[in-house]
Amino acid sequence: MAAPDDAKLDLIAALQQLPMRHRWLRWAVFAASLAFSAGSTYYFSVQVRQEAHSRFETVAVGVANDVQSRIRAYGDVLFALRGLFDSSKEVTRDEFHQFAQALSLSERYPGVTNISFSFRVPHARKLQFERAVRAETSPLVKGLPEFAIKPPGERPEYTVLSYLEPMGKNVAAWGLDLNADPVRRSAVDRARDSGRISASSGVTLLRDGNASVASTLLRLAVYRGGGVPGSLEERQRLYSGMVGSAVRVREMVDATLSKEILSRAQLQIYEAGEGAAGDTLLFDSAASGATASVAPAEFSGYGVTRRLAVGDREWRLRIVPRKDPVDVLDKAGVAAILAALLAISALLFWLMTSVAVSESRGAELAKRNREAALLREKLHEQAMRDRLTGLYNRHYVQEWFGLELLRAQRHGRPVAAIMLDIDHFKRFNDSFGHEAGDLVLRELAGALGRSTRGSDVASRYGGEEFLVLLPECPFDAALRRAERMREEVAKLELRYDDRPLGPVTVSLGVAVFPDHASESEELLRHADEALYLAKQTGRNRVVAYSADPQKAGAREGA
Repeated sequence: MAAPDDAKLDLIAALQQLPMRHRWLRWAVFAASLAFSAGSTYYFSVQVRQEAHSRFETVAVGVANDVQSRIRAYGDVLFALRGLFDSSKEVTRDEFHQFAQALSLSERYPGVTNISFSFRVPHARKLQFERAVRAETSPLVKGLPEFAIKPPGERPEYTVLSYLEPMGKNVAAWGLDLNADPVRRSAVDRARDSGRISASSGVTLLRDGNASVASTLLRLAVYRGGGVPGSLEERQRLYSGMVGSAVRVREMVDATLSKEILSRAQLQIYEAGEGAAGDTLLFDSAASGATASVAPAEFSGYGVTRRLAVGDREWRLRIVPRKDPVDVLDKAGVAAILAALLAISALLFWLMTSVAVSESRGAELAKRNREAALLREKLHEQAMRDRLTGLYNRHYVQEWFGLELLRAQRHGRPVAAIMLDIDHFKRFNDSFGHEAGDLVLRELAGALGRSTRGSDVASRYGGEEFLVLLPECPFDAALRRAERMREEVAKLELRYDDRPLGPVTVSLGVAVFPDHASESEELLRHADEALYLAKQTGRNRVVAYSADPQKAGAREGA
């Protein structure tokens, strides 16, 4: 246990060698230690935030990888479909249906609303193609509307959606010419010319009508003879049709990511625009179901952006945390470090200050004694005074009056007591508020100060009741003094909040030693009884005490 004490003594000894009389030195050291504390805390908080960002980035990368894996699975379906057509000279509708059934789309590929095959139909073979489809005897087309290429119109070439699984709600797209729509035509041309998967996002499917449901169309060209021809000219010449699938982005995300992940992070998916075109928002989890809440702006700094290849297009995934990624324990750790450094800074400052104090103990002690004396005087003054009015308080007056009455008894001198009360004081509080009532009390105290001698003692005796003690004041003089007080108060014209408060009047009761009492408590009681009589007989008057109330003297204000 001695080692820490020895170290402390060594530190104090080293500090004593410094010129501690210079106050700036310890403040400079204190400022430097605070700066070090702030810098260290900032460094650790940056480390904590970086670690939190790294943890969240791991989560975000996992989200992006899950979405990428799902997109690749959808692409694998298209390559499987092309393999079906490459392996056979002719794939019938029934064979396509059986293949689709074997895929179990709804269970294994959620988000895929359909898979399809579209025939390449030159304009010269349009009618022949329509008659051939209408002549099919497959049970799959029974009950369907009469087949026709749509929308109507003459075009050099058609890419007609003929095989569609499941048909059901997708029947609206049966016979659709993909070349008639610029967006779909662009995806067809790119898939034909490249031999790879093309994508077009932000498309609304015919089955969805006017509903705001973003879907992505994936297309892959099929060529006569199988495989992918080596040159662009060969690919355009041998192109025979297009396999495709439609993916609802929201359903794909819901099936790919857990609710727990979506509750922790806001996911936004954009398709990158071409040229000057801006990115197109395909999905925002903030507008989706139970997780519909926008990530707070202060967490945007932890956001992660990942880019994914979807066919020949690029998706941009923006993942932002909904909750603070910084762990509570990490925050507590940073706070503990700050507290420890501040404690060390404070301890160092205290040690340096202690050494400086020891160098000038005598002067400092004298200074403290003076300050203590001033403080005692101030506290004594505060103990004697009422805070609101500045007059003496009841406790002080009672002590002073007891001593003063003893002196008056020894020397045979009179002492007058004037008890006064503000008339209808409750009206000021009720009509104007308590601050207005406080104003009346303060102004009344000022009026008493103007109408009393230096030897008189005015006090706030309680609430709106005041007591004025007048040493060496006989009965007649006390009545005159009381009347002067009443008149001084009646002159007050007070305003509060730019509104006049109305007249302020007081009722006063007067009693004098030794005429009316021989003890202090008795004298004050008789002055209070006279005050009560002044209240009872109309207020705004001075009443002198008399043992017989019928003989009590009164002076009434005008």
